Amino acid sequence: MKGRRALVTGASSGIGEAVSRLLAAQGYRVALLARNRARLEAVAAELPRPSSGGDHLVLPCDLTRVEEIEGAIEAVEAAFGGLDLLINNAGIGYRARVSELDPEPLRRVFDTNVFALLLTCKACYPLLVRGDRPVVVNVSSVVGRRGIPGQAGYSASKAAVCSIGEALRIEWAEEDIAVSTLNPALTATGFFQNQLNPQALPDPDLGDARPASGVAQAILALDQDPRPEVSLRWKWRLLGILSILSPRLADHALVRRLGGDWRVPRRRG
Repeated sequence: MKGRRALVTGASSGIGEAVSRLLAAQGYRVALLARNRARLEAVAAELPRPSSGGDHLVLPCDLTRVEEIEGAIEAVEAAFGGLDLLINNAGIGYRARVSELDPEPLRRVFDTNVFALLLTCKACYPLLVRGDRPVVVNVSSVVGRRGIPGQAGYSASKAAVCSIGEALRIEWAEEDIAVSTLNPALTATGFFQNQLNPQALPDPDLGDARPASGVAQAILALDQDPRPEVSLRWKWRLLGILSILSPRLADHALVRRLGGDWRVPRRRG
């Protein structure tokens, strides 16, 4: 895998930082994209230099601004010439009951988690076509397959990411661009403290949170052996299936898992 050219969005922290470090250690040349220039430069400074093809690339970029996405991808094209791996990882969260939703942060969630991902894919398409065995990994979430109370907006944005992956797999099959969707469960990244409106609801139990390095390993595995979709916790995979086959039973299972004040809807009639 040495010499492969990768672009990672949201590379300044959490899963994005972890996968950037892992790819660099494996010999990839990495373009790191996020809003925080200082943090990106700090991460890039600690990466081992690629064995060939030039340095890693630092790309400060606000993904909610189309012109900044296009400018960043132009820089990737100038430096890399093409792209072998695109990791759409950038995302923000928002916790609020639907009855208390604020339109502005909700709009920011969809701008970052959905529209930015689509526009990044569009901008990277010409580079991926020129890539060597090109792969796209879109980082969604297990809540994209089973929405959870208190995070309806965030769950919906991640469901959109799953749908985008399903469409892109077919759209880009002719160019032999593999598209994979990765659905992590709870990950120890500080995500819940950094999301919009973090005090709206109690933090979830993070006792079984997966380290970001484990998610990074899953992304690396998808580049080596692309699969249409992978959910990292078997209980959440089962819950997603159960939500289709028996929604009431899935509601019971989810409320039991979440605890707190949530209640299962009563059967009527």
